[in-house]
Amino acid sequence: MMRLSVMLPYGAQFCLLDPAKMGENFPYIKQLPFKRPLTNDISRTLEEVLDDIKRIKQNYLDNRTRRLINVDPEIRGNEKFEFIVASNFPKGYDRRSIELLAQIANTGSVAGKYVILQHNQDLELPNGASMEWFESLKNIRSGDNHITAIPELETYMIGSEAICDETINTILDCVAKAKPKENKLEFTDVTDTNPENWWKGDTGHEIRVAVGGTGAKKDDLELWFGESNGRQICAHGMLGAMTGAGKSNLYHAFIMGLACRYSPDELQLYLIDGKQGVEFKCYPTLPHAKVVSLNTSPDLSRSVLGELVEEMIRRNEMFKREGFENLRDYRKETQKPLPRILLVVDEYQTLFEDDRDGLGSDLMEKLATQGRSAGIHMLVGSQRFGASGMQNQQSIFGNIHLRIGMQMSEADVTALQEFGPNGKRLLRACKEAGQVVINDSAANDDKNRAGRVTYLSDKLRLDLIKQLAEKWQHKQGLANLHHSILLDGSGQPNLSENPQLEQLFSTYSAHPSQQEWVEFANLPEHQQGLGEKEWYPVEKPANFWLGREMNIHGQANVVVRRRTNEHLLFVGESNEARSGMLSYWLGQLPINHAAGEYQLYLLERAIKGSPWHGIMSRAIDTCGLTDVHYRESVSEFASDLDHVKAEFERRKSMDEEQMLAQPTIYIVVNEAQRATELQQQAGRYGVKEHGELGAVISELLEQGAEYGIHIVMSFDNVRAVTKVFDRRDIDLFKHKVVLQMSEDDSFCVIKSRHAALLQQTTRVPVYALYANASQNYPVKFKPYCYRDVEDHEKELEQLNNYLQSWSH
Repeated sequence: MMRLSVMLPYGAQFCLLDPAKMGENFPYIKQLPFKRPLTNDISRTLEEVLDDIKRIKQNYLDNRTRRLINVDPEIRGNEKFEFIVASNFPKGYDRRSIELLAQIANTGSVAGKYVILQHNQDLELPNGASMEWFESLKNIRSGDNHITAIPELETYMIGSEAICDETINTILDCVAKAKPKENKLEFTDVTDTNPENWWKGDTGHEIRVAVGGTGAKKDDLELWFGESNGRQICAHGMLGAMTGAGKSNLYHAFIMGLACRYSPDELQLYLIDGKQGVEFKCYPTLPHAKVVSLNTSPDLSRSVLGELVEEMIRRNEMFKREGFENLRDYRKETQKPLPRILLVVDEYQTLFEDDRDGLGSDLMEKLATQGRSAGIHMLVGSQRFGASGMQNQQSIFGNIHLRIGMQMSEADVTALQEFGPNGKRLLRACKEAGQVVINDSAANDDKNRAGRVTYLSDKLRLDLIKQLAEKWQHKQGLANLHHSILLDGSGQPNLSENPQLEQLFSTYSAHPSQQEWVEFANLPEHQQGLGEKEWYPVEKPANFWLGREMNIHGQANVVVRRRTNEHLLFVGESNEARSGMLSYWLGQLPINHAAGEYQLYLLERAIKGSPWHGIMSRAIDTCGLTDVHYRESVSEFASDLDHVKAEFERRKSMDEEQMLAQPTIYIVVNEAQRATELQQQAGRYGVKEHGELGAVISELLEQGAEYGIHIVMSFDNVRAVTKVFDRRDIDLFKHKVVLQMSEDDSFCVIKSRHAALLQQTTRVPVYALYANASQNYPVKFKPYCYRDVEDHEKELEQLNNYLQSWSH
């Protein structure tokens, strides 16, 4: 045994049986690095060995590979050669255990299981037992003290005199320190990485790619979705694996294998990282990636599913109109390259967190039951197959044909319902990263395949992504550069990355006409339009983006029109969020109005010397705003309000057509809590009354918007708002943007508690709510925030570059 340990320091495992002396003959068992755990029932232990023999024969051996020792080490991995040593045989062994030992001895050598009996020939076997049961038994100790070879190992052990305990300890200490050669099945063994051979696959029937190998070959372990030539269906898949089992590497190998085999015209990927990690952070530049979501919150994860359900509905309606049942028939008859879609969700249990309405379960069930006909497939993964809070499990799991298991805890394997007894036995043998069990027949227990996943290094993955991006760019040309939708749940969005803004400026080379604005506003959000059906030029609508909604396409925006109460109120303690939104709001004025079509009256009350002072003036200067009345003095601003009040009275006397031709007026007050002159004062009988400035503001709130005069005010807290306005005045702001606040304040401003829950679980990123008096529920979004001067200038410069492209 010492010689075996030295010759195979990381390839030998021992099963040491000593029933007569309870292990006394193996005092060094604790020091052996690899040994099979024993029970008091020897027969049960030997049955486990027989199960291993069956498993190895099933998964590694075939006509081409007849012995475990002939299996490629990269596939074999940590599968060890096991020596079952029976001490003082047959003392303490019953008939059943002897029968099992003989069965192992007769059948196990091809599977790397070898029986060594220390046979005391002076003892008789139990009744009914016979040494003839051991058909291949050899007497390995001869008179000249020479030990012959175990043939499959092709090794000779020259024999031996007794060795002392100190020598044994030294040997075993050295064995414990031995590090095995790292055998990895490389990605290049299963995937052709030559760009000339990429994108030759067709997804009309299915998507299929090798992710590893079994004992016979290196590339015969495949994952697939669709409908095979034999009409077998594989709609969706699920992966269960504990931390460290190699789940992330399997995702990467699968994604990159598909990306090399199929072009972006054939396959689109939606990748969601539903935890705090960033497994998919390298994929935004992959041309197949339509959506990449990192650090994804539950509501954002559900929104991606919602987008896919909408895409599924659009596709199925199109198939129905044109007389087809599914994607396969549509592509076959029309020859149109409509791509299949694959959704990959890591830590999919986040879909059901904080989901009181069961929306995540409902969306997942719709995709599971109806997505295949539209060519939409899911691969979802977690540490276990089930998920807390998941509803409709029977319906969902009934359409999950592909089950993938990797290393899991014994308790999780035992509790599995997604694999049968044979599958569970294979899963228990997954002891190291990369070992996998795959079943593509809805857990049919005869269809399990065990093997090893190919290893894809970070460097090779990044190199391949770069080459794939270059190949796509070369094919499409510079005019069609790939832009995946990146949803980063950890940071604030940038206005310059707003796809609707990009669409607006890329579509129109000059300031849009009224009809062009209507077209852009009516364009659906999934086509980078506003999705705004009520866009009537007679109302002089103006759109301002505030941030990004918690979904794929939605960009938080406010549209002000010449209607009653079309005013905007910002409330919240985050200066970064309020200042950022308001400054970028100012920068967008020239997008909505040509020069001469608007007037701006701005009162800036930010403290001089504070980080927030100068933000508004920077936006005005950089974006080239015209007809601006910028004030830091309340008295000067009061004079401006007098002028606006006179203009308001003048417009009331005009006919409607003449009034509509007048420029839109915006009255903006930043840090309004510091404009104490606006606050109400105690009047007669102690009743609060507006001062002169407040009275003008109140009157314009009541009627000004109908005449093209809109008020925009920013406060740092609700208490400051109530000092200026009573509840009736607050309700005159149709558009409200609120940040985290107390429950009472939330009810005061938006008549619900939603603003009290914004930062309930995290301080970053900063969230905001947009509440519109005509909407049932406020919209949660991540606002454009002010981070620092450099970033602010960069964003404004990009906005100005867009504007300059129109002016030229």
